[in-house]
Amino acid sequence: MDGKPEVLRGESSIREIVAPVGLHDVDNQYFGASVATSKGRQRVKLLLEAALEVIEVDGFEGMTLRSVARKAGITIGNLQHYYPTHEALLQAVTRYVLYHYLEEYDRLADAHAGNMERQFEETIRFLIDDCKSKRTNAVFFSLWALSQRNEFVSELMDLMYTDHRRTLERQLAVINPHIAPERLPRLAALIAVQIEGLMLLISAGRPKHAELEGIEEECMRQIMRLVYEDV
Repeated sequence: MDGKPEVLRGESSIREIVAPVGLHDVDNQYFGASVATSKGRQRVKLLLEAALEVIEVDGFEGMTLRSVARKAGITIGNLQHYYPTHEALLQAVTRYVLYHYLEEYDRLADAHAGNMERQFEETIRFLIDDCKSKRTNAVFFSLWALSQRNEFVSELMDLMYTDHRRTLERQLAVINPHIAPERLPRLAALIAVQIEGLMLLISAGRPKHAELEGIEEECMRQIMRLVYEDV
């Protein structure tokens, strides 16, 4: 990887880009690292988890090759065997984070196949609960800031949120066919940002305000009200 953004708009989907083998479905690639064995893939996963531990404390700004190598208990040289540059590691970590959200969406879709309303509700509840995670907060606040100056992160985040909105649109269309098609994108976007905004209030480590107790369930009720308001 030469450090240049690999996001290709138009033909590429977020699923192709963040998949472990990447856009070109290369067998010996695992999140941008050249590995040929399951042991190698496990080592890469441990490195990316070490990077996330660093980010959780110091943000992406604190994620350097040296800090990740130290956290993983290896030398910088060993780390550079997998990720020769900071940009290569940054791209890998971003893909790794977003890939696991797609995995969870797929798991929920499989678990509630045939019941779109339940699938939708469980997906929303997962996202609301995830807002409370210290790691989620550290990673996403840092990613949003980084997207202002890094083209790869900016495009990848935009693709991720676009995919998320379109998934919500499809679910809404099935749950409530009375919603006008032209309203679906706006409604899906409003639901998405309503959940994201909760992160400012309910995340781990933030001050707790008694008057906001139960806001998660209130958010859920308001989202379901939007879903059915045209019935």
